Order: sequence, then C-alpha cells, then structure tokens
Amino acid sequence: FYTNDNHNRWPGDPYFEPMWKELNRRNAIVYMHPWVGPCCRDLNVGVSNFMSEIDFDTTRACTSMLAGGVLHNYPNVRIIIPHSGGTMPVLAGRIKDRYQNDPQHLSYIPNGVYAELQKFYFDIAHATFPMPLAAMLKFAPPTHILFGTDYSPEPIESTVNELPKSGL
Repeated sequence: FYTNDNHNRWPGDPYFEPMWKELNRRNAIVYMHPWVGPCCRDLNVGVSNFMSEIDFDTTRACTSMLAGGVLHNYPNVRIIIPHSGGTMPVLAGRIKDRYQNDPQHLSYIPNGVYAELQKFYFDIAHATFPMPLAAMLKFAPPTHILFGTDYSPEPIESTVNELPKSGL
C-alpha cells in the first residue's frame, strides 16, 4: 500500500483500523511505498515532488503507525519500508524526543520508540548511497535489511552500482 491514501490520511489513522486487524489476523507481510500526499505537493517551485517528499512521506507514515499504535497493537504484521527507511533513521532521535507523553501513547512503546520503529523491515531500493545507507545501517537491525531495486520507475543500477562501495 501507499504511505497515504491521497486524502491526507496516513496508516496510523483510526480509519484504517479494520484493515490492520485483518492484516494482523492473516500474519501479513506488507510492502509500503511512498506517495506524496495532497498536503505536500509542489511545496518548492522547480523541485520535483519525488526529489525529497517521497522520503519524508515514508517518515510521516512510520510516525503515524507509531503514534497510532499500529506497530504495538498488530505484532503479526511485518511492514517493509523502502529507500533505506527514507528520512526515518536520520530523524529517529527527534521522533523519540518528540513522542507524545500521555498514557495512551506511552502504552504503545513499552520498550521505547526505537524498539517500535525497529520493527520495520528496510528495503535498500535506490538508497545505497553512503549517506542514507549509513543512517539505516546504524538504526536497522541487520535481520531487517532487505534488497530491492525500485525497478521499473528507477533503473536497477541506481541501487546496485553503489553496493560494491557500501561495505555490506
């Protein structure tokens, strides 16, 4: 599924609760791909929405699932996020420090914000450049790192050409 529904709802929204319940019942593996939501299109004149908003929308979706309790309440769903996690690994400390401090939200993070965010699986598609890969490798558990290429919108080479220099 996409990171948002094109109506300014991200996956942690209560609207999606029936979907998460069913996915959890089925022990589903879910691949989530970013899409620029209506809120955030054409923010910068002359800058493609896909230059940066794709990675920010991945983070919006991840924080939505964290704050909406999806990661905690539906432990049988395994969620794959692309592009080495977008900006989420870089912003994980800020997310931790700004997480809501009320009883309901605290109940969603029994082992802390990092532990919940590290439940995601990270596809390295089009994000094997040294900077995103470094952040993702520092944050993601090694067992949660997956290979993907983002082909066909992106040439396979944009992922695989960087791998020999990655240290993996």
